[in-house]
Amino acid sequence: MGTYKRAYLYVTRKKGKSILLFFIFLIMATFVLAGLSIQKASQAAQKKLREAIGGKFCVSVELSESNPYFRIEDDGEGALDLYTELPVTQDMIDAIMEISGIEKYDASAQTLVSTSLTIFPGNVPLKGDLNNKVYARTVASTENSSFFQSGVMELKEGNHITGNERNAAVISKDIADQNNLKIGDTISLKGDEETEVQVIGIYEILKPDSLFESIVTYEKLENQIFIDIDTLQNLFGDMPVGFYEVVFTVNDPAQLDSMMSAVKGLSAIDWRAFAVAADNQTYLDAAAPLQKLQALMSSIIWVIVLVSTVILSLILAMWGRSRIHETGILLSVGIGKTEIIGQYLTEVLMIAVVAFSCAYFTSSAVAGQITDGFLQQDISVNEEQTDDDIVVYVKEGYGEDIAVSIKEDSALSDVPSGQNTAPEVEASIDGAEVDTAQIGVAIDFYNVLQLCFIGIAVIIVSMGGSSLAVMRLKPYEILSKMS
Repeated sequence: MGTYKRAYLYVTRKKGKSILLFFIFLIMATFVLAGLSIQKASQAAQKKLREAIGGKFCVSVELSESNPYFRIEDDGEGALDLYTELPVTQDMIDAIMEISGIEKYDASAQTLVSTSLTIFPGNVPLKGDLNNKVYARTVASTENSSFFQSGVMELKEGNHITGNERNAAVISKDIADQNNLKIGDTISLKGDEETEVQVIGIYEILKPDSLFESIVTYEKLENQIFIDIDTLQNLFGDMPVGFYEVVFTVNDPAQLDSMMSAVKGLSAIDWRAFAVAADNQTYLDAAAPLQKLQALMSSIIWVIVLVSTVILSLILAMWGRSRIHETGILLSVGIGKTEIIGQYLTEVLMIAVVAFSCAYFTSSAVAGQITDGFLQQDISVNEEQTDDDIVVYVKEGYGEDIAVSIKEDSALSDVPSGQNTAPEVEASIDGAEVDTAQIGVAIDFYNVLQLCFIGIAVIIVSMGGSSLAVMRLKPYEILSKMS
């Protein structure tokens, strides 16, 4: 009688033992397969989340004494003039954009200017003529500006500033309506010099300021005027022209550190004048539950494998001792130890194959329950809210008096998980929703293959330990135990 037939007869005859082994293997395989599938799904979801959210790093002017180009001047009236002789230039931006993996950038500088337009007053009074000034926001592209990217504003008429314009402006629909302006009209702005700009675009405010928010006139969304770099040069002709902050968006936040290192390695830029800081907190907050889930699954898999190995070894060891009589008979008829171990291994593998096949179905339900239970919570990106506004009078940038209002606005982005076997993790960037990263847990062939390797390893280790006690005995010792 061959090995396989003997193994089959033993499994079918010893139904109690076979059923016990079946359930041990089924439980082990269910949780291992569920863990493997969740791990894979979590990795895929993190990749999609990185692609959806992206990562950012900011290159900004270092406004401190460590910057050799930084200047502080007192006008004698208690106001300070803070500026740099080396802002971020377009050449610097172009050099950074050549680094692979950087998708886009948002360059900006803001200065207070006077205008003859009828503007919307704020509810916080300031000293002097600050109540009659507005922000002229110099941008490389209004389309990439955080105001438009976040969904606070949306272009309704005309065109965006793209960097190729000269003396162009994009204004709010509120200002346009109040001053009877349309595309193609010109308006006058005054900094150190006075210049005229042509209205090329009109934006609508989608997320207006809160009625209960304390806000100065030049910070009201209706009063924001976006201009090109040439207009800035005309307004402050003697000042060094450039941007004070440039935010670069990268495709993969996981590569953010390496990209920042590459940026800092650009020898054409004097890094004494600038600071580089990462801004990938949105991705880290959104990805944290996925990373925890992946780590949890790794721990569960290891625990299940170890516990299963120990339990299986103990059971097989006890059964091996109970089969000393059978082992002695097989040895006495000339069947070698290797063939006997092969038979015992075949018996276990027969049961394991059936259990692993059933685990394909049970693991799907378990994986869905584990994932849904773990992610059934809101993932929120919160900022502390305060009602206190601090107003500091300084001069900044291009030599104009600026009252800097320091506020902490509340931003709450609740991110509900999905349901059943496909929880979702959402995030927002500056209030704008990004694509959903979905955890679609599915058992595939690769997971089953992994289970087979793990299961076979567990069985071999368990069989080796359980068979050692009997197989190290000599044939006459086994026969003497039989008697």
